[in-house]
Amino acid sequence: QEQGLIEKFDPAWPYYEHLTTNLINMDIIHNGELAIVVDSMYGSGRGVFGEVVSRTRTKIHELHNDLHPGFGGVHPEPLAKNLKALIATVQNENAHLGVATDGDADRIGAVDDRGNFVDPHTIMALSVRYLVERRGLSGAIAKTISSTLMLNRLAKKYGLALHETPVGFDVIADLMINDDILLGGEESGSISIKGHIPEGDGILMGLLLMEIVADAGVPLSELIADLQRNFGPTCYKRHDFRLKTFVEKSEMVKKLVNDAPETIAGESVVKVDSDDGVKYYLADDSWLLIRPSGTEPVLRFYAEASDSRAVEAMLVKGRELAGVD
Repeated sequence: QEQGLIEKFDPAWPYYEHLTTNLINMDIIHNGELAIVVDSMYGSGRGVFGEVVSRTRTKIHELHNDLHPGFGGVHPEPLAKNLKALIATVQNENAHLGVATDGDADRIGAVDDRGNFVDPHTIMALSVRYLVERRGLSGAIAKTISSTLMLNRLAKKYGLALHETPVGFDVIADLMINDDILLGGEESGSISIKGHIPEGDGILMGLLLMEIVADAGVPLSELIADLQRNFGPTCYKRHDFRLKTFVEKSEMVKKLVNDAPETIAGESVVKVDSDDGVKYYLADDSWLLIRPSGTEPVLRFYAEASDSRAVEAMLVKGRELAGVD
C-alpha cells in the first residue's frame, strides 16, 4: 500500500450509484411514498435499502438489521416459514410491502400488503411483465427447470426467447454473459436483470419490486391477482424428503425415466426431461420435478398446477414414483 500498489476503496457507493442510475427509477419510488418493511435476516443486506432510498419519501422499517453471527437462531433463507416477523410487521403497520434478503443478500422473498408471502416465481413474473410493458425492454428469459410456467406464458405473450436450465445460477450467468437476457432467475430467489452483473441480487430485485408497486399505484396483492388472471392460474409447492442414506443420482434418474407413468393426477404425461433430475410435463401445462440432491441424502419434489389440490396429488405421485411414499 505504501508503494501505491494497493488501493483501498468502499465498493458500496459505486454499487448504489449503479443501481440508482442504471437500473432503478428512483423518481418513481420517490413519488410512490411507500411504506416498506425490510428484513435483512441479520445478513449482509443490513441497512442497504435504507441507504439507497434515504433521499426519497419512502418510509422504511428495518428488521434484524444488526450484526448477529447466529442469525437470531433462524436460517437466513427468505422463505415464508422464516419471515413471521416480517409478515406480522407488514400487517400491523399497514405497509405497502415487505422485502427480505438472505444471508449474503443475493436472494429475495417478499410479503404483499395483506401479509401473504410472495415467492420468487411471482417476483420474476411481475418483473418480466413490468420490464416489457412499462420500460419497453426486450431480451430472452432464462429460468431454471424448477421455475414457474408463468415465465413460459410471458415469453409466449411478448415473443421472447426462453431458456430452461438446470438448477443453479451458474448456467444462467453464462447465458447472461453471452446472450441478450432480459431476466434470469431461479426458484430459490436468485434473480438478476439486463444491465446488471450475471449474479442474483436481492437488493436490486427488492428495489425493482418497490418501483413496480409505486409505478402501478395499486396494492401488490392486486398486481399479483391480475398476473394470475392473465398468466395463471398457478399454484406451486416444493417438498424436501430426507433419506436415511445417500441415493445415487444417476440410478434414481434412470429409474424415474424408465418408470415414467402415462398420467399424473389425471393428466397425460406429454414429455419427460432428465437434464437435472426428472421433470414430467403434463398436457395441461402442469409439471412435476423430482431431483435427488448431489450433496446430501435428500430428494426434492417440485410441482406446479392450476390449483393446490392438483399440486398435492402430483407430489403424492412423485413420492410414489421415487419409492418414498
